[in-house]
Amino acid sequence: MQINLKKILACICCAAMITSICTISVSSDEADTAAEETAAETEEEEKDPDAVPRTEEEAMALMTLVAENSNLALYKNEDENTIALEDKNTGKIWWANPINADCSAGKKAQIQELKSGMTLVYAEVSKRRTTNAISQTKAKVQFKDIDNGLQLTYKFNAADIVIPVTYTLEEDHLKVYVDTSTIEENDPAADKIVTNLSFMTTFGAAEETEEGYFVIPDGSGALINFNNQKTGLKVYEGKVYGNDITAVSQTAPAVKQQVYFPMYGIVKGNSGMMVVADKGDTCATINAYVAGQNKTSYNSCYFDFEIRTDDEYLMGGDSNPLKVFEKRGILVPEIEIRYYPVSNEDQSEVDYVDIADKYRDYLMSDEYGVTKSDTVSDNPLYVDFYGAVMKKESVVGIPINMQHEATSFEEAQDILEELKGKGVESMVVNYNEWTKADIKEKVSDTASPASVLGGSGDFNALMEYASANDIAIYPGVDNLTFRSSFKYMTIFDTAIRVSNEFSRQFVYDLAYGIQNKFYDALSLLSPGSYEKMFTNLAESYSKKGLTNISLGSASTAIYGDYGRKAISREMMKGIVQEGYSKLDTEVGSVLAEGANAYVLPYVDHITDVPLNSSKFDIFDADIPFYQIVMHGVKSYSTTAVNGDAQISNLVLNAVASGSNLRFDFIADSANELKDTKYDVYFYADSKYWLDEAAGCYKFADTILSDVADKKIVEYNVLNDNEIETVYEGGTKTVVNFEDKTVTKNGTVYSLYDYIGKGVIG
Repeated sequence: MQINLKKILACICCAAMITSICTISVSSDEADTAAEETAAETEEEEKDPDAVPRTEEEAMALMTLVAENSNLALYKNEDENTIALEDKNTGKIWWANPINADCSAGKKAQIQELKSGMTLVYAEVSKRRTTNAISQTKAKVQFKDIDNGLQLTYKFNAADIVIPVTYTLEEDHLKVYVDTSTIEENDPAADKIVTNLSFMTTFGAAEETEEGYFVIPDGSGALINFNNQKTGLKVYEGKVYGNDITAVSQTAPAVKQQVYFPMYGIVKGNSGMMVVADKGDTCATINAYVAGQNKTSYNSCYFDFEIRTDDEYLMGGDSNPLKVFEKRGILVPEIEIRYYPVSNEDQSEVDYVDIADKYRDYLMSDEYGVTKSDTVSDNPLYVDFYGAVMKKESVVGIPINMQHEATSFEEAQDILEELKGKGVESMVVNYNEWTKADIKEKVSDTASPASVLGGSGDFNALMEYASANDIAIYPGVDNLTFRSSFKYMTIFDTAIRVSNEFSRQFVYDLAYGIQNKFYDALSLLSPGSYEKMFTNLAESYSKKGLTNISLGSASTAIYGDYGRKAISREMMKGIVQEGYSKLDTEVGSVLAEGANAYVLPYVDHITDVPLNSSKFDIFDADIPFYQIVMHGVKSYSTTAVNGDAQISNLVLNAVASGSNLRFDFIADSANELKDTKYDVYFYADSKYWLDEAAGCYKFADTILSDVADKKIVEYNVLNDNEIETVYEGGTKTVVNFEDKTVTKNGTVYSLYDYIGKGVIG
């Protein structure tokens, strides 16, 4: 009897704990299903059968002018809760909502969504669910005129949430702005909290009779054509700067390219629109759909902002995770979207190069601060060396984890000398794992060459050789994940998940996508520790006389710390920008391994710029959008040429997009790297690649050397086998993928003449 009583008490305690956790901050699948069923019932309501299409002139007759300047005019219609933007250069009217939404295909609920100015997602904590609410049916909208614009206040009565938004006409763009401190969450028990906000989700939406496309900065870039008939596919969702890795997936995430730029483009004939998330970009997701995908007759693209993040929480052996929400206030201080009309002076058709030009202008404005690098006129060969890695060695029969040299400083110099002797005139070298701390997977914040690689003597000799031979070496560190040390301890310096757990990053098994237990999970360095890391690096590199630095994942990984430090992705962006600015000022030149937009003002070189998008089925074409934006501004390279299965295609695509080439090199043989984290570089044994690297470099340099600092003004896919690129000043290249040739201003260059046919894949 006593045993049974203990069991009953234990069950009551467990039930109480579960109820407590769920009451605080969880969302269940069951409740979400109920919400979806309710939405489905509403969706069955039919549209108005008496709706009559109207012309733009008829719609404009109902609008009232709010503000104007020499370029733009802003209008409002309070009865329909909508606005419109006029581009005076073309006369094009950009509608916030389709003027004939009532005539669209689809159910009533979808038509009301087309007519909404805002979509709110809020969490109902005690009911364990999230709810979508559109302003057209769930909010009262109040208009108020302000200087050069409007303030619209959205009052969602069911959620008791109030969101003021300002719409301001600037000289060359419309600015939509939210100060999140003014958002009112009036539920006395804090039961209903904002998680996501979307503004003007149908701004510039295209009817099924219109021609055009969306420009998506996914990887190198991609196009989604209006009305492409891909109605059975998933809509596009691209998280700007990648997912928040603080939340650790139990299985390997899908392999896809990064969204490096917080922008998208709309192209319609002789008019276009470049839309950028100027503030709150770290919590933005780009969404795009075509006519039929959302069961309406419209194509649209817009930003969604996740201002409170969530995580999954497992209760004991339960296989169904519960969603856990951020418990504190909103950590994203501001949201700002800018809408820049794009047109040509001669009223010719706009294309994605024009969208790239407008975004480049935005980046290079005094406000954003990107400037042209001094090194951009060079066409270097980019080289990545990998110094040393931990490997289990047998010592008197006992397996011990020891530092294993892969490329010593002396061997690196030998490789560079060979490349120089083979005609490689200019090189940029990223040297990975060159300090003892980095090799041992600890936070490396001092410029201390590892003795296993030859120590300070050999390192200094390497740097002296590089300085005398037009070779820029960037000693790099990557402190994204770490093991505990005296200076950076896992108990204090690990990022905390929303679920209040330490964020431990897995190595995933390549075959099964689950955690590879052969490697220990490493701690994710808290953004709160970055300031100390940046300060120590700047002091140490300066003291050693180093003028170049690389920081690995710091230029692409953006995440939060949701423990007591309370750091959002947006706050981490600011920390990283301050750190890169410090290194740019106090060390000198910074190399980025991929570069999110916010680090561009502080870097000179960008490696690993992809030549393709994520290849989602909804995409209709890949374009080198990243390259078009950055060409002539920053020097950039491809991913590793020798790590690719089709070398010729990579090299030719690189030439077509004005990209420099990069190679991975190790001095050790692949056999020696087995069962280490370097086994992914099985292809990088330098003795097999030096001739090919030199040949590829000379081929690309011959074609691109005199246009390195010029903008790309045209990029045309002529047919299945040819791409034409035109640079500032008129230089034209035509790449032929079938013949493996490039024609530059009438002269033909064959890749076969630079590397053997046996190498070309």
